[in-house]
Amino acid sequence: MLERRLEELWRNLQGKKPHLPHFLSEIRLDGIRGFKNLRVVFDYPVSVIAGGNTTGKSTVLFAAACAYKVPGAGVKTFVPSTLFPDYRPKLGERQDMREEVTIEFNYLTLEGPRSMRWRRAKGWNRSFFGRKNASQPEREVYLRTLSNLNNPAEVRSVLNMSRLKSEPEETPLTAAQIEFAHQMLPFRYSEVVDIISGNKNLLFAAQEGGAVYSELHMAAGERAILRLSQEITQLNGALVLIDEVEAGLHPWVQQLLMLHLQQLALRNDLQIIVTSHSPVVLDAVPLNGKIFLDRDDTSGKVMVRPPYRDLIQNALYGRSNDMLKLLCEDDIAEGILEGIFDFLLPQERIKWESVHIGRDTGASEFPMHARSLAKFGQIQGTVFILDGDQRGGEVEGRIQDAAGRGANISILFLPGSGTPESWVLERLHQHLEVHASRLEIDTGDLSNLMNSLDATYALASESPSEIAKSKFRSLSDSLHREPSEICRIVARLEADRQASDIQPLVNNLLGILRQWRG
Repeated sequence: MLERRLEELWRNLQGKKPHLPHFLSEIRLDGIRGFKNLRVVFDYPVSVIAGGNTTGKSTVLFAAACAYKVPGAGVKTFVPSTLFPDYRPKLGERQDMREEVTIEFNYLTLEGPRSMRWRRAKGWNRSFFGRKNASQPEREVYLRTLSNLNNPAEVRSVLNMSRLKSEPEETPLTAAQIEFAHQMLPFRYSEVVDIISGNKNLLFAAQEGGAVYSELHMAAGERAILRLSQEITQLNGALVLIDEVEAGLHPWVQQLLMLHLQQLALRNDLQIIVTSHSPVVLDAVPLNGKIFLDRDDTSGKVMVRPPYRDLIQNALYGRSNDMLKLLCEDDIAEGILEGIFDFLLPQERIKWESVHIGRDTGASEFPMHARSLAKFGQIQGTVFILDGDQRGGEVEGRIQDAAGRGANISILFLPGSGTPESWVLERLHQHLEVHASRLEIDTGDLSNLMNSLDATYALASESPSEIAKSKFRSLSDSLHREPSEICRIVARLEADRQASDIQPLVNNLLGILRQWRG
C-alpha cells in the first residue's frame, strides 16, 4: 500500500516539476574541499544524496544553501564565507590552505533558465555570466542537520534559559504542524509549545494521557520529527535542505517521513534535498531522485556515479548479504535468468525471495561496480552475468582485476554469441510449436509473424545486434507481452531441454545455487 502511494507521488511530483516557480537544477563545485569540477544534477523535486563517508554529501548540501538570496536572512547567513569558513588566525602558522574556488548554479524558472557563480580568490564575489542587471534569485531556504541534543555546550546554553529573570515567550505549534508528527510517531500530543528566550528555544510536549516533558527528555527520533513538524510544514516554494535525514529514526519511520516530505513538496511547491546513508530513504524516491557520490581510491577525486539499482545500492548501503546476488545488464538478461530460476528453484526447494537479480547497468560498468562492492566488503559470492556477445572480450578480466585477488566471484555468460534478443529469436524459430503453446498463440500464427518480421528487417542497414533488438521489440508488441516476459518463458522451456545451448549456464547456476545454500 505504501509503495503504491509513493509511486503515485513520484508521477505527480515529476509532472509538477515544470510548473514550479523555482527549481535548482544543477550545482558545479571546483576547488572547494578538494573537489575538481564536480557536477551534480537535480532532476526530481525530492533528491537524496548518498555515498560513503568523505564523499562530500554535506558539502553539496551546504553549497545548495548558497544558491539563493533568502528574504529576511542576514547578509552573512546563506553565503559561502559562512558555510565554508577558513581557519586563518592572526597568530600561529597553521591555517587552511586557500585555493581558488567556484560554485556554479543553474536554475529553472517560469521565465526560463538562469545561472550564477560564486568565486573565491582573495574574497568571495558573485557573477552572472555576463548578464546585465542580473541579481541572485530570491527564495526561502531551510537548512538543518538532525543531530541529537547531546552536545554539552548546546545543553548548557538551553539550561541557562531557566535561570533568566524574565519569563520566556511561548508559541504553541499549530494543528497542521503537530499533525505532521502524528503521521509518524506512535502517540498523540495534546499540545506542543516552543519556549523562546533570546536566540534559544526549547520544545515542550504534552501527550494525551498525561506525560509532560521538555525536549531534553525526548528520544532523538521524536525530537527530529517534532523539529521538522515545527519548521517546514508551513513553508511555501522553499528549498529545504536536510543533512542525514534518517538520524535517530526507525526504518519504518524513515519511510513514512520520506512519504510525507514528498506529499509536502507536492502541496507546498517545495524542492527538497537530503543526504542519507539509509537504503530505506533511497528506496523512497525514484531513480532520478537518487544521487550517488563516490571517491576514487586512486586519485581521491569525488564523482557522481550512475544511479545504482537494486543489488549495488543494497550492498553499499547495508542491506542483507544473505541472498544469492546476481548482476546482469538489462531487463532482457533478467528475463532469461528468471526463466532459468523458474526451472531450478522448485527442484532445489528454494524460495524466490532468496535470489536477487540486479540489472540496468551496461557491461562496461561492471568493473566499476565490482570495485565498489569490494570496497565495501560485499564482493564475495556475487555472480556477474554478461551477454553472450561479451564472451572472449576484455570485460571479464577487468571485472576480476577490479574485484581483487582472491575474491570469490563468478563471471558467467548468457547463451549464444550475439545479443540475448538474437538468442531468443533463434530459439523461437527452432521450436515454434513448444513456444507458441506457452505464449498462447497458434503455431501457424507465430510462424507467420516470425517470417513477416524476418522479411521486414531483411534489408535493414543497422548492425545485426540492433536489428535483433528492433525485431524483438516488434515481436513483443505484436504478442502484447513485455520483452522480459517472453525471454522468461523461452528460457524456462529451454532450461528443461537437455540439448539446448543454455545448459552450461543452467548447470553453472545450479552449482552456485547449491554452494550458496550450503
